[in-house]
Amino acid sequence: MFRKCALILFAMLLLLAPATWAQVENPTIAIMRFGPLPNNDITEGAILDVLESYGLISAEENRIFEARRDYEGENITIYWGDAGFDFPTLNLMLEDALDKEVDVLVTQGATVTQTAVQMTSTMDMPTPVLFVSTPYEGGIAAEAACVKPDHVAGVSAALSYDYAFSVLLMQDPDIERVGVIHSLSDASGRYGAEQIMEAAASLGIEVYTAGVVALADLRPAAYGLVEDGVGAIMLPLDTITSSGLPIITEIAGEIGLPVFFPSFSAIFYGATIGAGSSPMYTNGINVGRILTAHLNGDVDIARLGIGTAGDLLVGVNLESAEAQGVDISEAVMDEAIAVIETGGRRTLAPEVLAAIARRGRIIPLEQRQADDQAWLASLHCTDEMIAEQQAALDAAES
Repeated sequence: MFRKCALILFAMLLLLAPATWAQVENPTIAIMRFGPLPNNDITEGAILDVLESYGLISAEENRIFEARRDYEGENITIYWGDAGFDFPTLNLMLEDALDKEVDVLVTQGATVTQTAVQMTSTMDMPTPVLFVSTPYEGGIAAEAACVKPDHVAGVSAALSYDYAFSVLLMQDPDIERVGVIHSLSDASGRYGAEQIMEAAASLGIEVYTAGVVALADLRPAAYGLVEDGVGAIMLPLDTITSSGLPIITEIAGEIGLPVFFPSFSAIFYGATIGAGSSPMYTNGINVGRILTAHLNGDVDIARLGIGTAGDLLVGVNLESAEAQGVDISEAVMDEAIAVIETGGRRTLAPEVLAAIARRGRIIPLEQRQADDQAWLASLHCTDEMIAEQQAALDAAES
C-alpha cells in the first residue's frame, strides 16, 4: 500500500512540474557506443524520437543526428562516439566527451557503461551516466535496481540463461555437453559464462568454455570445443560475441553445431536460435524518457531505479540451421515468433516488427506524457526499497 501511494504521489509531482526545458541553456549530450552494431542504431533512433516528441529537436535535426553527426541544435547539442571495438579508443572517446564538459553521457553496452561509470565516479561532481546495458553483471553499473551510484540510471533488457537453456532442451532434450565462447576482457562475458555454467549445472549438463580476447581467437576456440564433443554453442552477451556473431555462425556451419544466443534478434546476425528479449527500440524510448525528464529537472537520478524491459521470446534462423545440418525441433518452431527462412525470407510477428524498426512514429507530447510520467514514477526508489535491496545483497554475500 505504501509503495502504491508513493508512486501516485511521485506521479502527481511530475504532472505538476513546469513544462520548461533544461536546467542549462542548450545542454550537451554525448551518446557513446563500443562499436557499430545495428541494435545500437535502433536504440539511438528511439532516443532521438523521444527528444523530438518533447520538442528538444526538430524533425530536420532528427535526420541530422540520425546520421550520427555532431551538431549544435537550437535546443540541444549532441556529440557522438564510436570506439570501433577498440579499448584504447574507448578510453580516449570518453575522456574527450568529459573534456567537452558534456551535461550527460548516454552509453550503450556493458563495456562503455562500466568505463564511463568508473571515470565519472572519481569526479567531484560526476557527470550523469544514462545507460542501455546489462548493469548487474560483475557490478558494471549497479548492484541492484536501487543500489547504484547516485549519478547513474538507465535501462536493461531482460536476460535469462535459464530461459535459453529451456529452449536448448526443447531443441535437444538429450544434450550432454555445451560449449561457451566468451570475452576474457569484458565483465559481461566473464559473468555470462558463469551464469551459463550455473544454469547448466542445475540441469546436469557439462559446460566447456573457451575464453577469447579478439575476433581472431574465435575460430580456434570453436574448433577446440568440437574436440571437447559439445552438442551446441551457447554465447553470453558480450562485446566479442556480439560483434563476432557472424564469424561464429560461419564457423558453426563448418563444424555442424547450432549457435544459441540470449537475445531473439541474434537470428538476424546468423545465430541458429535466439532465446531472450531484444527490445532495442523500447530501451531507447525508455532511456529517452529518463534523459528528457532529467534535462527538464523533473527527476532526481539518485532516486531513479534501473528499468527492465522486454518479454522473453524465441527466434529461429532456418538458413543457419540448414548450413549447420541441424533440424529445428517442432517444439522450438511452435515457440518462435521470428523466423529467417532459407533465402533470407522473414516471418515476423507484429511485436518483432516493432522491436526492430529503425524509427517509430513520433508521438505528440500530449499523447505520451502521462505514460512517460507513470513509467518514471514506477522507477522511484524509496529509502525502504534501497535498504531492502542492500540487505538482500548483504545476505547473499554472507
